[in-house]
Amino acid sequence: MDSFSHYRRKFTEQVILSEKQVFIIEGYLKLAEVVGVPNVTFQKLADELKISLGSIHYHFGNKDGPGLLDCAVMHVSQESIKYINFYIDRSLADGSFRGLETYIRILYDFCRNFPHHGRLWLYFYYLTIFETKERESNQDYIHLMRNRIEQVLTLGAGKGLYPKLRNVKELSEKIHFNLIGALVIAGGDARDPRFEKAQASVIDSCLAIVRSHQEQ
Repeated sequence: MDSFSHYRRKFTEQVILSEKQVFIIEGYLKLAEVVGVPNVTFQKLADELKISLGSIHYHFGNKDGPGLLDCAVMHVSQESIKYINFYIDRSLADGSFRGLETYIRILYDFCRNFPHHGRLWLYFYYLTIFETKERESNQDYIHLMRNRIEQVLTLGAGKGLYPKLRNVKELSEKIHFNLIGALVIAGGDARDPRFEKAQASVIDSCLAIVRSHQEQ
């Protein structure tokens, strides 16, 4: 189960899921983390969750609606956005906001706390790179991430964390490439010893990129 359904929907759009659908998706994500996305079948998932095969088909087998992988990606996207927004808002409220450094730490904490989400998120990147028909959807998501980085940089500059920055759009693109590369190298897995090194390294390298875009 490693391809998207024919149903076309932007993965940045909100999807409303029932409690049962979320239960199935969370089970799917955890099983996929163990056996790999391509090795998950509806039958294996039904056995793992101790539910009927028909129940999964009922919720995700509609030819006119999104499939399980589609919904899983949208679910992970929504949950990551909620998580990051919540902790950015909290850091702004308690005065601990440090701009890009705060954003990166929150992103890595999300992967620590929800490893099954983080791994699918990276798999989605992989799949959309190699499946030409999915590149448009991937570009939508990349655009969303870059916009988020731009907002963090703008907030940081507004709080005096950075001097005036040149070409924030280009800067956010460089930071995004750096962030994704570091997460891929660490496999998005907090249990991998490379994960902590990747976080420390990407904070340093991203801040260096920011300094290179500061107006003299």
